Amino acid sequence: MYRYIIVDDEPLIRQGTIKKLEPLSDKIACIGEADNGAQAIELVESLSPDFIILDMEMPVMDGTVLLAYLSENHPALQLIVISGYKSFDYIKHAISANVIDYILKPFTGEQIQQTVLQALSRLEASESISAKIRLTEEQKEIACYEHDSQLLQNLILGYAVSDTDISSQKLSFLTKSASLCLAVVYAAVPLADFHLQQHITDLGFSEMAVYLPHPTNVQLGFFILALPNDTAFSPRAFYTKFTQEIISYLHTYNAVSYWGISNTISALDQLYAAYEHACIALNSMPLTQNSSHYYLWHTGLGTDIQEVQWEKKEEFLFRIEAGMTKEVCSLLSSLKDYYQNTDGLSLADVKYHYHQLTQDCLMILKQYLNQSTPSQSMQNIVKEMFTIEELHQYYKQFFSNLSEMLKPQSVYAVEDTIQRVKIYIQRNYQKNLTIEFLASLFYMNSSYLSHLFRKTTGEKFAQYVNSVRIEKAKHLLATTDRKLYQIAKAVGYDNNKYFFRVFKKWEGMTPEQYRQSFQ
Repeated sequence: MYRYIIVDDEPLIRQGTIKKLEPLSDKIACIGEADNGAQAIELVESLSPDFIILDMEMPVMDGTVLLAYLSENHPALQLIVISGYKSFDYIKHAISANVIDYILKPFTGEQIQQTVLQALSRLEASESISAKIRLTEEQKEIACYEHDSQLLQNLILGYAVSDTDISSQKLSFLTKSASLCLAVVYAAVPLADFHLQQHITDLGFSEMAVYLPHPTNVQLGFFILALPNDTAFSPRAFYTKFTQEIISYLHTYNAVSYWGISNTISALDQLYAAYEHACIALNSMPLTQNSSHYYLWHTGLGTDIQEVQWEKKEEFLFRIEAGMTKEVCSLLSSLKDYYQNTDGLSLADVKYHYHQLTQDCLMILKQYLNQSTPSQSMQNIVKEMFTIEELHQYYKQFFSNLSEMLKPQSVYAVEDTIQRVKIYIQRNYQKNLTIEFLASLFYMNSSYLSHLFRKTTGEKFAQYVNSVRIEKAKHLLATTDRKLYQIAKAVGYDNNKYFFRVFKKWEGMTPEQYRQSFQ
């Protein structure tokens, strides 16, 4: 039984991680928890664990200091880093400390379990330096190949590495070619089932291509292609020919695959840029694509995003802020249908629209918590999703969590419906507000809401909206030098002349006169 400790200043993260590792309870046991690096050192010295799972952002002593201490004083200790930030400095510290893996939050149970199993494998296979010296040449080559495979994965995913030298003979062809390319493949089934590296050898491409699985996503893989310098093929012709061969092979197993192919690069240190281009190419895939296909990157690809005009956006934002999780999920299902029924949408268009909704929701969250949730880890996860179903499920969970977080704090958590209507107007005066839309938000008949609003407030709905907008306009006139048409737009009037008429009727003077009188 291997023993471990977990170091994170968030108790819920610690509990969640331990819960995710329960399937491995026959192999491992948590023997301690720590809030910071200082407590972790005490536990290490007193309990002597086999491995540690630690966060980088902690009070008292953070992960960078802890990693340095453990690397120097306990070099045999297996280390796994979990973090909400893909920081170059953090990853650099992790690499220098010989960390097994750097996992971005939020992570799945499968991710952490696979990483822990890797740690167990290292523990089981650990040997002394003298034993490693006695390795045969074949074993050395295997070790070098595994090292190089890890190095290439790190280069593709943009992780910091100390050098890019290839040490294995099997992969030395990658350093001899001036025409390299990265092909990213996504399949609906685990790619490990198809023994793709062996198939490359069977095709006679072992000196021109290498397959690398994604370290955490079993449906995602990478092919690094190296065109021999003396070949008559053009790089693009070789890349597409190779891709077609693998697509045909996967078809024999009824496996649909989607491919993004980068531009030509000249060195391995350009693999991350190639990965970015390949993902852009893959994201250009039409949302309705349901058969195997490859997409080639070219200059300008990914810059022409089609705006998604979702008429239920404002209702969605209201349901999020009001903590109406059930309604949020229902709207997301209708959004998914809307995507699929809108002609010409690509995966990139959908991802961009989800991103816009996320930013709008985080702005709402900022009003309550005075901070927005960091989204870098979210972007990294979404970047490697290539089906509408995956995106829908991920964002459904995210927006549901956000809604539940806001529910107890929502300004709409009042009993009186008219009060909630007034709150909505005060917070959204700059938008196109109609009695019909407000009635739909609160599940009322528009005529009845109009009657109830006037009865309760003594004002017509339109009068109240104008009163809120004019007060906001007066504040802007008095405190800023913005132009009048900009102020009109900012408070919800698209028509300048109408704004002037309403303002003069309300205040008995024009906006210019009000500004002058105030000055």
